[in-house]
Amino acid sequence: VDIGGFDNEREGEFTEVTYDSLGDRLRGSCAGICIGLILFFGSFPLLFWNEERAVERYDALNEGEEQTISVNSFQIDPANEGKLLHFTADIVNGGDVITDPVFGIVSDGLKLRRNAEMYQWDEDVQTRTTTTYGGKKRTEKTYSYNKRWQSYLINSNNFRRSGYDNPSTMPFENEAFDASTIMIGAYTLPDRLVDQIYWGRELSVSIENITDESLRSEVQYDGSTGGFYFGSNPSYPDIGDQRVWFSETPSSTITIVGVQSGDTLTAFVSATGEGGDVMLFKEGNFTAAEMYDQAEAENAAATWILRFVGFAAMALGIYLIFRPIEVFADIIPCVGSIVGCGIVFMAVLIAAILSSITIAIAWLVAHPMIGGIVLAVTLSVIGCCAFGVKKLVKKTSDEVGAGKVVDEHYSGTGGGYGANVAADEEEGNIQVVQGAVVAEEIPTVQGEVVTVDEKRLHDQIAQQ
Repeated sequence: VDIGGFDNEREGEFTEVTYDSLGDRLRGSCAGICIGLILFFGSFPLLFWNEERAVERYDALNEGEEQTISVNSFQIDPANEGKLLHFTADIVNGGDVITDPVFGIVSDGLKLRRNAEMYQWDEDVQTRTTTTYGGKKRTEKTYSYNKRWQSYLINSNNFRRSGYDNPSTMPFENEAFDASTIMIGAYTLPDRLVDQIYWGRELSVSIENITDESLRSEVQYDGSTGGFYFGSNPSYPDIGDQRVWFSETPSSTITIVGVQSGDTLTAFVSATGEGGDVMLFKEGNFTAAEMYDQAEAENAAATWILRFVGFAAMALGIYLIFRPIEVFADIIPCVGSIVGCGIVFMAVLIAAILSSITIAIAWLVAHPMIGGIVLAVTLSVIGCCAFGVKKLVKKTSDEVGAGKVVDEHYSGTGGGYGANVAADEEEGNIQVVQGAVVAEEIPTVQGEVVTVDEKRLHDQIAQQ
């Protein structure tokens, strides 16, 4: 790799140009073959596992839905111990108020969140790649440096150019504090569901709410966030300034599905132990059927996402395996681009076919009846596409061949097309293709042709 130097330099922005020779690119693409093989062969078990997972999850949800009973959440019935329950209840803080240990801000909600940002330098990189004759690749990277608020610490030591230094520490960071006990009706919310409490609202605070006097003397009120500002001027921030604001999760109404275990709930496990745990939780008032419908929709969405991931991995693997051909063709840039498009098309087509067959086989193993239908439909679609392509190629070939025969007859000497046909007729060598492109009458300009049938052609010969 050769560094071509810097240009277009100005305040906060510069461009770096590097060159990769054809040999370097070929070595890199050949090394990519190994990655391509891993992606290609790894995509098959991924696709197969995904379908197996989807079927098992579908079966577990159906099994759970059949056993679910709806109950009143205001009291715990010992008779329901071990049963899969569905109920709607208010979710409230059942313990003490939540306190931020640094600022002393309090909330009686379910969660208290401290949100913090620091004004820092950030590096943006824009890359532009071109290929020159001889297969050399030119890479142009434009670096720019901008000041912006970020909720995490940016390490300026990794910047391409020095002189844009950020603080090494962030005094105040994002943090969430949960209520010690959260109640849903008469039940205690399981710990595994605490992270699924996502709704919230801003919490109004004032400088007087800060219990630490040293912090109180350093802070200003920030009108843009409704929180606190650490710096000289909120309107003109400097590198290292921080702003902090708070939000809370208030009480609400939730719907839950889980197995009663004492005064709390646990997840349902299917009889086979497959399909994952079933514990459904959502803000709002929903029936059991609606909860399971949503869970099935989430399962379907996850299945399609993983299908696409498997397909993309397979297509990328095929592309990487054949990429050295594209790199070698880049000796002439336009040729390399055409070859690259062809490889991409081939990779996508092959990946689509193999992914579909893999998915169908996975369903055939899990549910033979459904899998048989899916496999039959998949093979039928593939067969129809192949037949259509074959017919198109044959039709194109026939038209090219028919046009060649007619052109050879017409271009002969001794009286044009009619003379050639008459001569061939005497020798018994007439070749007439039904629907072929031939001359309707002896033309004065070569290429003036129409389509006629065999009888009409013989009538013209007789008239001549």
